[in-house]
Amino acid sequence: MCKAEIPVGLVDFEIYLPDTFMDASELAKLTGIPENVIREKLGVNRKPVGGPDDHCVTMAIKAAKKLLDKTGISPEEIDLIIYPGEEYKEYICWTGSIKIQKELGAYNCWAFDISYRCAATPLALKLAKDLILTNDDINTVLIAGGNTNAYLVNYEDPNQTFMFDMAPSGHAAIIKRGYEKNLILGTGIHTEPIFADDVIPLLGGTKYPITHENLDKYGWKLVLPDPERMKRDLAERSLPAFIKPVDIALQKSGLTRADIDYLAIIHIKRSAHEAILQELGLRPEQSVYLEDYGHTGHTDQYLSLQLALEQGKVKPGDHVVFLGAGTGYAFTATVIRWG
Repeated sequence: MCKAEIPVGLVDFEIYLPDTFMDASELAKLTGIPENVIREKLGVNRKPVGGPDDHCVTMAIKAAKKLLDKTGISPEEIDLIIYPGEEYKEYICWTGSIKIQKELGAYNCWAFDISYRCAATPLALKLAKDLILTNDDINTVLIAGGNTNAYLVNYEDPNQTFMFDMAPSGHAAIIKRGYEKNLILGTGIHTEPIFADDVIPLLGGTKYPITHENLDKYGWKLVLPDPERMKRDLAERSLPAFIKPVDIALQKSGLTRADIDYLAIIHIKRSAHEAILQELGLRPEQSVYLEDYGHTGHTDQYLSLQLALEQGKVKPGDHVVFLGAGTGYAFTATVIRWG
């Protein structure tokens, strides 16, 4: 059997969400946006809010520990840990995956981080599969990441309305060589560099360090330098950009749009979600709109799949598409043949 024919499957996954939620009425008071607009246009009925211990890597570790307990996989079996989480985490210049390795006691593996914003989940699946297929000594990969970019959102800035759905979370998944269920098939990736400088924490990097003088100006939170131009470009480019990686992933999997059974997509505004489904020829029931969770970042696709399984929307043999997008902008999709 050649390497390309070796099955690589998703053994299982777990998510972590904070216990406390903010509902649409609270978000309305915080932002000054009418509650009905938050529910109907932004598509948020409620969303989790983090507590003092809900940090990126910490939440990833919690999800990973739950997953190892659930699957019975020991830390010693793990050959590689990939952290597809946010850079805004407990510390700067810090490798989260190695901290996860330490806390799990997974001393037989190596570990690395990837930085791809909320497009990182499909990329992590691709990397796990590709590294298994090209390295005979990698059999079991733990993917574990977290997102706390919600803490960077400035609710006083009306230009950031599209980020008001953001919420903290953690997730973990086990990918295994020779696992013949939940097969990871093709992945598609597309980038739109015109947006490279459009969503940035202006202060805190080497270009604009934080000083005593600028500390209280919220420049360390997310900033949109040219929101009107960004809005125009998104209106023109976002729908084709979401669709392109799906088509690439399907082509690499030997499939077409007609073969999609379920779309596990990140939370976006309701109209955009509906437009993507329509463009792909999917019915509303072939996805779950995450209006009761908001945008939990990298966890969205796993959360969507979990809800779909609970609701009987995904059955053995179905083709599930994970679809992500992250500021920068990057758009990613991975096909999984479930069961």
